[in-house]
Amino acid sequence: MSHRGVSLLILFWAGLSTPWHDAIAAKQDDSQWSVSPLLGIHAPSLKAMNEGMFVAPLKYNAEILDGDTPIPLDGQLFRNPLPAINYAPLTGIEFQWQMNPKHAFLIGGSTWEGATEATVSGQFPIQGAMSPTVNDRRAKLSYNDFFFGWKYNAISRPEKYNLYFRMALHEIFDIDYREDWVFNFPQGRPDERGQPTPFRRIFIIQSQATGMLMLQPGFGVEIFLRKWLSLGFESSYTYSLKKFKLRNSSVNRDFLPTDGLFLEVPVRPNPAEFETFTNPDGTGVRLQIPDAEDGNLEYLAEDGSSYKRMRLSLDGWKALFKINIYY
Repeated sequence: MSHRGVSLLILFWAGLSTPWHDAIAAKQDDSQWSVSPLLGIHAPSLKAMNEGMFVAPLKYNAEILDGDTPIPLDGQLFRNPLPAINYAPLTGIEFQWQMNPKHAFLIGGSTWEGATEATVSGQFPIQGAMSPTVNDRRAKLSYNDFFFGWKYNAISRPEKYNLYFRMALHEIFDIDYREDWVFNFPQGRPDERGQPTPFRRIFIIQSQATGMLMLQPGFGVEIFLRKWLSLGFESSYTYSLKKFKLRNSSVNRDFLPTDGLFLEVPVRPNPAEFETFTNPDGTGVRLQIPDAEDGNLEYLAEDGSSYKRMRLSLDGWKALFKINIYY
């Protein structure tokens, strides 16, 4: 965790120290622990991803043969837009220290993964000819988080129900993005028997982001089935002070030189910038120009004209179902 993250955690703890101090001073008999498996959904705001990355086309230059005559295909676009990720499942676990009937300390963690996929059929230049292809495009974004916070039972009837408010601070980490493009060519070059040999080509884009802090206020209801067992339903909103960037990006592909293609992938790491300086003896030196955007994931504009920078946000609503087991 960064120094900034540690400082915010300390301030958050200090802000809640008064009610916790009062709660700890209550009777020891009032304290109780519980463990709660979590299942729900998170609907983050992923506008730049849904409206930018997911509609980015594949751009290519190729050369096909008409007999012995080469025909260049420059700046062509192959499209396979992905459906938006509007929400996805979240699972986790939460531990609660019920210090007295009103106040509780919370600590836990969760994981979230959103995925989308689309398949199209079309024509694609490969090995000097336009060939039928079936393209499968898949993308997924995931993260883990650790949190701690405070819960206040605003309306409570012992062993019947609790209506409560909660506030938690979440450290988001292990933010991962992956995108796969799979081209299946069912009518490949004929084999020795004259039968077409199906083949495929793939490229994979991967990227990660560093951790960030998010604040999550919420409210919920807890209904007791037994003295030691209750069901909880909770709604909350999570937000951060700034957006994040996907970094440490890579693109892996198995296209061959004999495929006769130059590809501009729909999503790529921002390339480093270089400049050539000439020495007095006439030799050139190529030096990299430092840029804070180097390595950040960027996407191709829908019209294929240029690559655009991207900032993402996980701000959004969460809805959770909990099973609380007291001990």
